[in-house]
Amino acid sequence: MIKTFTGPMHSGKTAEMISAYLKIWNKKNIRCFKPNCDTRDIGVMKSKDFHDGVPSIGIDTFEEILNYIDESVRTIFIDEVQLMKGNIRVLTYLSVVKDIDIYTGGLNMTSEQDPFLVMPQILAISDEIETVKASCYDCGRPASYTYYEGEKTAAVKVGDEGYIPLCSRCLLKRRGEEKLNKMLLKRKEES
Repeated sequence: MIKTFTGPMHSGKTAEMISAYLKIWNKKNIRCFKPNCDTRDIGVMKSKDFHDGVPSIGIDTFEEILNYIDESVRTIFIDEVQLMKGNIRVLTYLSVVKDIDIYTGGLNMTSEQDPFLVMPQILAISDEIETVKASCYDCGRPASYTYYEGEKTAAVKVGDEGYIPLCSRCLLKRRGEEKLNKMLLKRKEES
């Protein structure tokens, strides 16, 4: 089984994963991973909703997970999965062949409302998908979008600083209809 928690920044994806982790009795049968490029809480899957984080192994590729798997492992957690690189089929192999339950959490879209790196593939192989909503920074309604305040110098800026969750109405207000139309309706070759 592969279950993915997805949604915008500050929606509680990691909190949902930690909650699932805490419900599993035998922790020695669990491995938790985070991409090394996420330097926010190195070695820890952490959420503002929980005082303590969950120790995690830093990796760069899906293939590295195989180095940490033995016959005792029954469950895997991967936080910030959208930042991972490598062969996504490793997850399908671990789920189907090794019968390991896998929980992943990651952003579904960038702050420019494009699918986020490997997330379309993660969602495609997931048996269950839970889309977690945030609270809109401007109006408090359920928020599905991440917005970046300021100018980004790279396509992917790891971290929380500058990112806020917005509902569709507030996203439209902040971006402006013309800019949002251009962003969302750009031709494929412009991507």
